[in-house]
Amino acid sequence: MQAEANALLEDAVICPGAMRRPARKDRDSGVFDDRIWGVAMLGPCEPMTSRWPLLLSVVLLLLGCADGAPSCPFTGIADNAPSAGCFVVSAEGLLLVQGLNGKLSPPGGSSQPGESAQCTAFRESWEETGLRLQPRELLQVFDTGFHLYRCERDALSGDIDPPIRFEVRDAFFLPVARFNDYEWRFPDQELLLRKHVLDTIGNLSQ
Repeated sequence: MQAEANALLEDAVICPGAMRRPARKDRDSGVFDDRIWGVAMLGPCEPMTSRWPLLLSVVLLLLGCADGAPSCPFTGIADNAPSAGCFVVSAEGLLLVQGLNGKLSPPGGSSQPGESAQCTAFRESWEETGLRLQPRELLQVFDTGFHLYRCERDALSGDIDPPIRFEVRDAFFLPVARFNDYEWRFPDQELLLRKHVLDTIGNLSQ
């Protein structure tokens, strides 16, 4: 859902001071072609004021599709942190999110007032991946104050499907062998995350 919404934003054609109907770029030719949408072009540009009803409808639709975050299930001793996130390893690799700038990081973000670090990790991970991840033990505290928890997917979690919030471009599991294929939001964290993944895989194989 998030990926489709981001693609729509990237391919939209907007004229200064006016607006036209979004046109999908043909992936092979690189040409914008409204026929892909099955509609006729409305003209080079239309006054934005004439398009407000359509804009409002789109915004309301997106807001309606963005479900509210589930309540935090954490009941242990709460930690306090300015930000927190989840560390999750599967057979496919480490769970990561790709920001709108293309850079990778573990799912996570800033804490809300009165929110425990564990609940921040749970909420932010859900907002960025659509997964319900239960925070367990604290794995790492970075220089920024970011608390990274080892998390487990709970029984109510579905597959990766970020709600429409325009926070991330994508979310996926990435094997260590492909870490160097991407740019990282915090390059210093990449080496630590690599070590933690390898340690986790080693513990699981014992």
